[in-house]
Formats: sequence, C-alpha cells, structure tokens
Amino acid sequence: MSLKSFFSKSELGKSGINKNAAQQELFVSRSALYRPLVILLVLTIAILVSALSVIKAAYDYRRLFNDHQILVHQWDELQIEWGQLLLEQSTWGGHGRIENEAESRLQMRVPKVEETEIIRR
Repeated sequence: MSLKSFFSKSELGKSGINKNAAQQELFVSRSALYRPLVILLVLTIAILVSALSVIKAAYDYRRLFNDHQILVHQWDELQIEWGQLLLEQSTWGGHGRIENEAESRLQMRVPKVEETEIIRR
C-alpha cells in the first residue's frame, strides 16, 4: 500500500481504520521524521561551534607567538645594550683613565719615593 493511498479518505473508509487511529499514526510518523532533523540540526550547530573554537584557538596561538617573538627581539636588544653599558663602565672606571683625569683636572700626581712617609702606631 502506498503512502498516498494510505492517507486518502477512500482507503480509510475501505480499510476500516477510524480517523483517530490514522491521525495517531500520522503524528507518530511526523515525530519520527522530525527527530532526525533535530538531531541533524544539533550536530550541525555543534560542528559550527567546534570549527569556530578551532579558528579562535589558532588565532590566539598566532597572536601569542607573534607577541613572544617581539619580546624575544626586545630581550636580545636589551642584552646587547647591557653588554655595551658594562663595557662603557669598565672603560670609565679603569685605573689608567682615573689617573689621567686626576692629573689633568685636579693637578694631582703620584708622590715620589722621597715624599712618601710611613706612619706607624
């Protein structure tokens, strides 16, 4: 029996099925049709949410990696500057430089052996 002939009025009268039973079967068959559609809709939404989560995670990873690379580059520049400052400090604090500055600016000199006195208690 075909679906069209099952629901036609002429078949309902001939087969002896009352209207309530036919409507109840129709309701069950409609719910049976809607259930896979609802499941399909829920799964489609779940896939879309999952895909958007993957896209956001990839974007966050790329952004954080880029920030990390910037920080590594800044750290390298600071290490170079720190090395230059240490070199400059050792240059400015060297004994020869201090002695030259004392002689030129303060007119200081190293005492001769005859000018040196040893004080004892």
